[in-house]
Amino acid sequence: TVGPFRLHCVLSSMSAGVLNNFLGAPIKVSTTLGEELEGELFCYDVSGSNSLVLRQVLPNGRTNYKWVRSNVIREVKASGPSRPVDEFIPAVDLARVEERAADAEARASREAKNWGIGVSERAQEVFNAMSKTMECEWDQEDIICFGVRIAKPYTVESCSGGVDDQTMERVKKVLEGELERIKVPM
Repeated sequence: TVGPFRLHCVLSSMSAGVLNNFLGAPIKVSTTLGEELEGELFCYDVSGSNSLVLRQVLPNGRTNYKWVRSNVIREVKASGPSRPVDEFIPAVDLARVEERAADAEARASREAKNWGIGVSERAQEVFNAMSKTMECEWDQEDIICFGVRIAKPYTVESCSGGVDDQTMERVKKVLEGELERIKVPM
């Protein structure tokens, strides 16, 4: 059992060759946040990030990697010897990695548009409620739904614009219902 300061001292005082003997060892890490993480010691970095990476093999055969900074490590326990390092490392399909990264970036970009910058919690609640039933976007602190602008204080009376009266009435009706449902005072 090793605490965080002791872990850092032990790791930084050992030679790289000795440290490499611990790679692949099954360990259990207790964090200061109360988490219990188990896995193989995949890698460590005491000179830069002062952290370690745990490799966790899932029941479906996939692998998770958990990055843990030493400042949140409360305790480390080794639960067995390291495994041989001559294990086959599978090839990585870089095209697939790039595709997944691009998809994640596009999804994050789309989701970021749903968060108002500098708006109140109430404004965000109204936006979230409205965007469940109709396409909405932020225009600074105003919510735009089907061309109808919903300005502060985000009530039916603060609606303006729109392509026609029917669209305006539809947005007002949905807004009124959502305000009632989320119990936001008008």
